[in-house]
Amino acid sequence: SYIINKLVEFVKKEMADNDPSHDWNHVERVWKLAVSIAEQEEFEGDFELLQLAAIAHDIKDSKYLKPGEDEDTAENTIISFLTSHQYPLEKAKYISNVVKQISFKHELGVSSNYQFLPESKIVQDADRLDAIGAIGVARTFSYGAAKSNTPFYNQNTKELMKSLDESDEIKTIQISKDQYKNHNSPTIDHFYEKLFRLESMMKTKSGQKMAKKRHEFM
Repeated sequence: SYIINKLVEFVKKEMADNDPSHDWNHVERVWKLAVSIAEQEEFEGDFELLQLAAIAHDIKDSKYLKPGEDEDTAENTIISFLTSHQYPLEKAKYISNVVKQISFKHELGVSSNYQFLPESKIVQDADRLDAIGAIGVARTFSYGAAKSNTPFYNQNTKELMKSLDESDEIKTIQISKDQYKNHNSPTIDHFYEKLFRLESMMKTKSGQKMAKKRHEFM
C-alpha cells in the first residue's frame, strides 16, 4: 500500500547509519516474520496496521538516540510521520502503543498480568525470533562490537558458562528494567540476561514453535 511504501522509504533512511544488528535488514526480517506469525495465528485485525507496526518498531530506538532525543522521540516520530501522509491519527497512536509494548525493557517494567495488544504479541514474537538462533548470535556480537568497549566476557561470565557445562539447565540472570537500561556488561552476558529467556516469553503459539529450534541452536 501507499503508506507501507512511504514508511519503508523513511525507515531505510532513518536506519542507514545503524550497525548491522539494528539495520533495515533486521526490520525487513521482523516484518516478514510478523506476517508469517499473523497468518499462522489467523489474525483477524488490521493487517496493514500490523505491518506498519513491524516496520516502525525500531524507529528512534533508545540505543541509537542522538543528543536532544529521548524516550518520547520514537512515539512522536511515528505519529508525526504517519499523520503527515494522511494516515488516521487514532490508528497512528495505536501503532505507537504497539511499538512501545514490544521492547524487552518495557516488559521488565510491567506486572505479570499486564495486557499486551494483539499486534504487540505478534510483532514482539517476530522481533524476538530475530534475536535468537544463528542470526541472533551474529546480531549480538555485531552490536557489542559497534556500541560497547567491554570485552566478550569477564570472570563472572566464565562462571555462568561453567554452570552451563555442568548442567543442562541454563542459569539466566534476572535483571530489572533500570539495570537493563543502564548496564554495560560483556557481550556474552547478554545471552544470560535476555536471549536465553526469550523462548519462554513468546506470546503466540507459532512464535513459541519457531523459537524452540532457534533456542536449541544457541
